[in-house]
Amino acid sequence: MNHNDTVTIDLTRTLLKDGPKFLSHKVIVDGDLAFLRPTITSMLFCVVYIVVGLFLIALASYQLIISDKYDLAIFVGGFGVAIGTFGIALIQPFVSRATFNRVTGVFNNHTDRNVKLHNIVSLQINNKMIQRKHAISYPCYELNLLTEHGRRINILNHNDLIQLMHDGNLLGNFLGVEVLDCRREIIL
Repeated sequence: MNHNDTVTIDLTRTLLKDGPKFLSHKVIVDGDLAFLRPTITSMLFCVVYIVVGLFLIALASYQLIISDKYDLAIFVGGFGVAIGTFGIALIQPFVSRATFNRVTGVFNNHTDRNVKLHNIVSLQINNKMIQRKHAISYPCYELNLLTEHGRRINILNHNDLIQLMHDGNLLGNFLGVEVLDCRREIIL
């Protein structure tokens, strides 16, 4: 691809199908490093599952020691392992650290290929409506980065628009790129 070619990116399509209804991360800028830090509430949400799982495993162990109710102990222990494992799986995306490093000149989110910072042409804010079959639907917003090679990579995804716009502007200033507001009116 030479510099005269035009890259077209469909900015109207959201990248992710789903999204959290709570603020999951905030952008933190510290010198030559910008990164996503999980919020305390998002971490507590995940830790509750891990703690409940560990409690149930301890309760099952206690049942094995104190009584002869092996079937109850196995059931409670298995349930504890399942809940604890779910909590550990749930916390993984929150603790993996997406970073923008001006020293190395690289964005790394540990999911996609690394992106050189000089290839980032802009950031994009997009919106969508999360439709739930048996629950209330809610709006969700994405912050994506756009590269000169036509890649679009999700950075943040949650429903706190004010915080997402603040984080987008903070990151846009850090990178020296424009933040595109590509939100559209969504009709229920």
